[in-house]
Amino acid sequence: MATSRFEHPSAAPVALLLPDLDCGRGDYWLDRWAAGRIDCRAIDLGHAHVPDRNDCVSRLDRACRGVDAPLILIGHGVGALTIAAWAGLMTSESEHAVAGALLIGPSDPAAEGADPRLASFAPVPNMIFTFPALVVASADDPTIGEDRAFSLARQWGAGFASFGRLGHFRPCDDLGAWREGEHLLDRFIDLVEPGHHHAVDQLDRCVTQPAAFLDRGTSTFAFRPR
Repeated sequence: MATSRFEHPSAAPVALLLPDLDCGRGDYWLDRWAAGRIDCRAIDLGHAHVPDRNDCVSRLDRACRGVDAPLILIGHGVGALTIAAWAGLMTSESEHAVAGALLIGPSDPAAEGADPRLASFAPVPNMIFTFPALVVASADDPTIGEDRAFSLARQWGAGFASFGRLGHFRPCDDLGAWREGEHLLDRFIDLVEPGHHHAVDQLDRCVTQPAAFLDRGTSTFAFRPR
């Protein structure tokens, strides 16, 4: 596991994991990552029933301030929306702390038939993130189409990756520990970790599922220089 290479844990990136709705039961890859990796911490967004955007953002902000290390933010569904909402309110101190973000199956509160519990997250922020980010989509996600997920990636200035047909990345989609996603996380950390300057185009060789990485309308996935 990639975390074994870190000789100084206090200086190594820490991944904060933000869960989606209704994933508290079953075999959830996010819970497995939090339990099995020293560099991953699950964040309680307090959305047991109906999530509130302001409360979720406040909880994420407190979690970020409590970590003295470069941060990797990983949001699934409403967790991804929380990262997007928080990004528009970041202080310069917070911006400096974030090394990058993975937004996995971001929910779309404006979609026809969207879960009404997502109402407080509308409209989705429309701004370029100040940190490297990657939107990860599934071809058969019932909550957001690939085209819409790609559109969100473009409006956030993020890269885009399609992972084939994995549903909405929920426990009921039988991903288990989702090793392909964990492999992507490891490569993402390699690419954005301070002091590392790997070629970003190596990312497409680390994903075992069919994947495409795009940089805002081009055929090349790339992070903006920091």
